[in-house]
Amino acid sequence: MLFLSLALGVWAQALATANPDATSLTISTPAAVMEIDTGKIKGAPHRLAWSPDATELYFQTMRRDRSGNPQIEHYILNIASRTVKGASQEPPWAAKYWAWKSAQAAPAASGVKIAVESKEQLVKSTATPMGGALARGDPGAAAGGSAAGSGLSVDEATAAANQMQKVTTYTLRLKGEELGVWTNEPVVPGLTFGWAPVRLGVVAFVNRSGRVVVMDPDGRKQELSSSQDALLPAWTDDGTRLGYLQTARKKLTLYIAAVAVR
Repeated sequence: MLFLSLALGVWAQALATANPDATSLTISTPAAVMEIDTGKIKGAPHRLAWSPDATELYFQTMRRDRSGNPQIEHYILNIASRTVKGASQEPPWAAKYWAWKSAQAAPAASGVKIAVESKEQLVKSTATPMGGALARGDPGAAAGGSAAGSGLSVDEATAAANQMQKVTTYTLRLKGEELGVWTNEPVVPGLTFGWAPVRLGVVAFVNRSGRVVVMDPDGRKQELSSSQDALLPAWTDDGTRLGYLQTARKKLTLYIAAVAVR
């Protein structure tokens, strides 16, 4: 009986260590490690993946040509030398990393899954003057014209209807939290969130304020208050560091925070 109690105690401790409370993590103030001149790269940030030894990060950008086809560019960020070098392709380790980092379900628990919501609505592509012809002083509408009393002529109503366009919005949610929103464009998994490795069992995501938030499967959260305009949160394979890009008009800055379990 004593052996069983000890075994259960060890098991519970191991489970708690593998899936800690997000608020129990000690996360240092993110430090700026290196800058990327956006004038020297092509495309927008698309992927960020740590190498197994955490000495480099693979950085991928994407742009579209005139026909709308995606054009992918590859770069390697070296932490020690703080350099950005072009690459011919995505390293095998980066593809493996991205598969679990950007998955719909948590690496540690397939039941912890990001929900994908879609919504379609019609919106005006061009604003119509409020009040229509009546507001502009057209006496025809007030005198019993085709749109009398409404302040909007038939021609204007038809034009307004023709200016409506369908907008499709995709939202990623986990535990009621919004992990990312895309309007009239494909969802990019991992762009606004990143799962931590199995030993941590948490997720980092960028909220509407542009700050990085760490959340566990129970919905407990810890916000990195000094982060801003963040993108591509990414954990090292051992979960001891969390990196992300801070976006600006002419540069991207790589920030890294140290992470420990209290």
